[in-house]
Amino acid sequence: MAKLFFIFLTYTQLSLHLGSIVQYEYIKQEDAPLYGELSCQVSSESSFMACVILSVRSKSVSFFFNKNEHVCRWDCIFLASRSCTTYCTEPWSYYAIKWKTNAALSRPVTSSSVYFNESIKWGSHYATNGARSPIEREIFASHFEMSPWLKIQLIDPKSITFVRVYNRRDMLGERFHDVAVEVSPDEFGNFVQRGFYKGPGLTDQVIEILCDYPASGLYVRIRITEGSSNILSIAEVEIYVV
Repeated sequence: MAKLFFIFLTYTQLSLHLGSIVQYEYIKQEDAPLYGELSCQVSSESSFMACVILSVRSKSVSFFFNKNEHVCRWDCIFLASRSCTTYCTEPWSYYAIKWKTNAALSRPVTSSSVYFNESIKWGSHYATNGARSPIEREIFASHFEMSPWLKIQLIDPKSITFVRVYNRRDMLGERFHDVAVEVSPDEFGNFVQRGFYKGPGLTDQVIEILCDYPASGLYVRIRITEGSSNILSIAEVEIYVV
């Protein structure tokens, strides 16, 4: 987690097109992301609060704001192999949803299947081991199936803010598409969708999926919901809680 430069608390309650009420807390970060932006949506002559609203409406975990020119950049696509430079230095500031810790690290994980049943190469445990393999092995990969999934058990029920997925880094990033983030209070399959990523993803993309507010559970499942022959591939998944 980036070191906090100063804390700017903004509780924003908005009625979105679905009629739901959301509440998020954005915090100014001293350090730029470890990964860099490939593209963002841009709004000129924008106030800081307008930038917050644009970010909330698009369910962006983070945004950039230029205090001198009043320019907002949100809904960004990030790649793990790039460094953030142009929009991560003065007069730009970087804001991100407040989180406490990555609750997925080293937690037990199961999946609908493992590619060719070879757990040594593509087992589900690679999704929470804290490493992001740059090659096709030592990542999680499922069989080709209609709705592959990966399920993480947290240490206890948590209030979940967002899920960060490091897409596979070698090729075929577009396989990550139509992905639901589902949360359950128990192991009996009472999952409810609390976040969604349409995609398709890019190779090496860092995908952040903001959950509906509030989202609380003991189990988090990442599942492809559309298509008939899908493979779920993930280099690493992080679940951020408050």
